Amino acid sequence: MDILRSSHISAVRFLDGGGTRTRSCKIRRFNVRSNLPFPKQNAKYHKELEAAIDVVQNACRLCVQVKSSLFSTDGKVLEKNDQTPVTVADFGVQALISLELSKLFPSIPLVAEEDSAFLRSRNLVDTVLDALVTAEASSTSKTLTQDDVLKAIDRGGKDAFVFGSKPATYWVGILSS
Repeated sequence: MDILRSSHISAVRFLDGGGTRTRSCKIRRFNVRSNLPFPKQNAKYHKELEAAIDVVQNACRLCVQVKSSLFSTDGKVLEKNDQTPVTVADFGVQALISLELSKLFPSIPLVAEEDSAFLRSRNLVDTVLDALVTAEASSTSKTLTQDDVLKAIDRGGKDAFVFGSKPATYWVGILSS
C-alpha cells in the first residue's frame, strides 16, 4: 500500500492471476476515504471516531517512513527488558496519537503501552522526534521539542492518570505488528 500520498487517498496493489504470484504486477489506484459506516446523527462519538481515523492514517505514514529507514541505519529496532522488540515507530506512533488526540480532546485520557523511561535511558528521544518531523505526521511536528515528545509518550503510560469511580471515555492505544 502506498499511504504516503495523501491522508485521504490510498493505493492498493493487486496481483495478476487471481492472487497468484506472477512476475508482473498491475497497480490499480483508487481513492479511499475512511468514512464511518453510519451517518453522523446515529453516532454518539462521531467526532471522536473521525479524529481517530485521521490520526491512524497519519500514524501509518510515520510507520512507512520508519520502515523505509530500518535497513539504512542502526538503532531503530531495540529490545526492552522483557525481551520484546520495540521500534522508533512504536514510540513515534504513541507520541503522535497522544499529541493529536490531546489537542482535539484534552479531557479524554489515553491508555497506551510505552513510557519515556526507555527512550531517556538510551538517549533515543531525538530519533523519535526526527521520525515525527520527517514523516510530517503531526500537524505540529515542525515545532515539537524533545520535552513535547516525552510528555506525549508519558501521557499514556502506566502512571499517567488515576481511574475514577465515574464512567468515562478513554483513548486506548495498542500497537501490534
